[in-house]
Amino acid sequence: MINAENKKEIFKKRCSYLKLICMDVDGVLTDGSIYIDDNGNQSIKFDVKDGMAIRLLQKYNFKIAWISGGDRQAIIKRAQSLDVHYVKTKVKNKLLAIKEIQEELNLSKLETVFLGDDINDLPVIPLVGMFLTPSDAHYACKDKACWVGLKPGGKGFVREFTDKLLTSLQINPLEPFETSN
Repeated sequence: MINAENKKEIFKKRCSYLKLICMDVDGVLTDGSIYIDDNGNQSIKFDVKDGMAIRLLQKYNFKIAWISGGDRQAIIKRAQSLDVHYVKTKVKNKLLAIKEIQEELNLSKLETVFLGDDINDLPVIPLVGMFLTPSDAHYACKDKACWVGLKPGGKGFVREFTDKLLTSLQINPLEPFETSN
């Protein structure tokens, strides 16, 4: 039987292999809202705490990939501001997108995690060592997730995961460093 302590050990062991952190954008890095002004211009909101999480992950040499079915310039602009080099938008098949990145970086399933929140993210599960989801994810994602965060998407979920990951690797996530987020 898997109890809370066993789950913690399994998570810690799997975290020790991670090198590539892939994530959906809408619903993970954003709260899933799309704002449309009177002229039809769309915008989305990112959480600065999640931006700091991306910087922390990069500091410890994790590769970051954003994989989105969406097609908004805001995704590209935010990724550029955070030096995220692997950004795929308008993705119809996230499994293939992850496979391409894994092949380019010569990384395996065990070295890859995916943060997703909706049913279009579920097909990636065979290619990742862990599938993680925010608290407000679709129930099917929660059922399949290795870990469900306490935070909702776009409201510190990526930072929550980052702190948990770094702590499990015995890295102090509170260690300060110079950066803009």
